Amino acid sequence: MSLFKKASKKARRLKMYIYGESGSGKTVTSLHFPSPAMIDAEKGTDFYGELFDFERIQTNDPDEINAALDELLKDPGDVKTLILDPFTAVYEAMQDAQLRRMRVKNNNKNYTLQPVDFKLLKSNVKGLIQKLLALDLNIICTARARVEYSQEPGEFMKPVGLKPDGPKDLPYMFDVVLELKETPDGKRLASTIKDRTNTLPNSFEFSYEQFVKYLGNADLERDPVVFNQQTSLDDFAGRQIEIEFKGNKIKTAGITAEQLVTLSALIENKGLSSDTVAEKLREGYMIESLLDLKPDEAKLLIDELSK
Repeated sequence: MSLFKKASKKARRLKMYIYGESGSGKTVTSLHFPSPAMIDAEKGTDFYGELFDFERIQTNDPDEINAALDELLKDPGDVKTLILDPFTAVYEAMQDAQLRRMRVKNNNKNYTLQPVDFKLLKSNVKGLIQKLLALDLNIICTARARVEYSQEPGEFMKPVGLKPDGPKDLPYMFDVVLELKETPDGKRLASTIKDRTNTLPNSFEFSYEQFVKYLGNADLERDPVVFNQQTSLDDFAGRQIEIEFKGNKIKTAGITAEQLVTLSALIENKGLSSDTVAEKLREGYMIESLLDLKPDEAKLLIDELSK
């Protein structure tokens, strides 16, 4: 039997990454989407409560954001759109947190982030964004814009446009990437940088009505399906092996039920906190969960905790 299967179109929520300078309409327009909730990383929504009906959490702390995403993965409630505004501030907080950890760990107040630290940061970003994109919600992730400079001979460091201020790999993870600009007459225009939906024009007015025009409103306005979220998260994380654990069928990246039972017992016996386990998984294996361990990695961790 072939491993290849016939491709088919699947209904997908809008997963969008937008960037632009201040005043380009990133936040305000996003709040026009259906039943929005916002992770306000810069506390920039204080004046919008009387203008829009939305829920929010004001934080740029990666742990708090991961907890908020876990909550939505279990039960999105009435939310249909989640806005993370801006990821730039979250990534800065991630770097600051990693720098503080490493200065304490190395007992060196002058420690600066090393290549291995950025490898860990990349893994942390990936884990957070996978949770974000697994949600069966419209996802709008914003970023500040910064000037992009030419690297070509003769034009080196000449400004050539704008790019998102954040991890350089982030645009690859989203279906739609837009650059926003405000025209002299006050219109907010979106330039399409990437569009996996193959429905958006190269340039259009940035408004919810325009998204309905080009994408339709069926997927934009439907209720979320919780089952779809766990399936998406498993797919993102590469969890393809089904096991039975504590009476439930779950998917893993390869760790066996026996190994998971052993690790759970070791963690409990040693009194390790969830934060300690998470840090060990991130630093040692570049993953977010025990379920993402391969069998050989699980054996290494069991051996380590058994000492």
